[in-house]
Amino acid sequence: MDRRLERVQEFDFRSSSYIIIITNKIIIMKNIITLCFLYLVFSCANPIEKEESHSPTNSLLPDLGLEDGIEIVTWNIENFPKLGQRTIDSVANIITSLNADIYCLQEISNLSMFLELVEILDGYSYVESNATEYLNLVVLYKNNKFIVRSQSDLFSDNMYEFAYRPPLRLEMTFLGDSAIDFTLINMHLKCCDNGYDRRVASASLLYDYLNSSVEAGVVHHIVVGDWNDDISDQYSENSFNIFLDDTENYKYVTYENAHSGTNIHDSYPSYPSFIDHIMISRDLFEQAENGDVQTIRLGDYISGYDQIISDHRPVVWRFTP
Repeated sequence: MDRRLERVQEFDFRSSSYIIIITNKIIIMKNIITLCFLYLVFSCANPIEKEESHSPTNSLLPDLGLEDGIEIVTWNIENFPKLGQRTIDSVANIITSLNADIYCLQEISNLSMFLELVEILDGYSYVESNATEYLNLVVLYKNNKFIVRSQSDLFSDNMYEFAYRPPLRLEMTFLGDSAIDFTLINMHLKCCDNGYDRRVASASLLYDYLNSSVEAGVVHHIVVGDWNDDISDQYSENSFNIFLDDTENYKYVTYENAHSGTNIHDSYPSYPSFIDHIMISRDLFEQAENGDVQTIRLGDYISGYDQIISDHRPVVWRFTP
């Protein structure tokens, strides 16, 4: 064969090989670029929109249950459910994990979706306010440990003072070995704007009501909720002096936590303050001495807690009757 022809054929063979190699490399590069693009699209998506679960594991959260005691939680659950089913599932896991007896909830914005939460929970019943016009009040309780003897909505003639959220009042009985009757009041006072004046007015109305209730023979009052102010404020700016001045008859079991001088107990961390309180009447002072109060820092356990669930932390009072 002519040597020039051999060289031409050899060149053609090598050229074809090079073309095949280059073509394969181009295909590989295109695949890599496509995969990188898809990775960027999905990794940069807003994490709140993902469907993956951010529910806490039961092994992480503390079990608040006492052997023969009562655990009462107040929890502003901020426009429940903030992220629909994702919030419902997370709250169900929290309630089950904490294992408290009673949850006094504020800011239920969708009652039908709240009922979905109740269906998930095992052993809890609920009572809702019948008069709330804006963000409902609800009490969840273990139905094998308590009975609700009566319910009512207070101050329906004073809607303005109570931010159109009249307190929900329940007369309950604890069915444990140390059975006890008590009156539970769940409320959510006015925030912001002219909130100070309205909180002072609502506190005055509540004070007179409680005094009358005690005089009528009603026992063991427990008032919980989002009071929307810090009881550690200086006197001239304090919404609740009327109760703080009457230490003979009323006590905030949250007093020490609110006056701790640190932010570790804050129930409203985004504006560091302790505004979710639990107050009791004189006939429960002894139980308060033997009880304890905790702020459950759920953000320490659940990434994105304030985005998924609430801007408030739950506060619990545990005691033995």
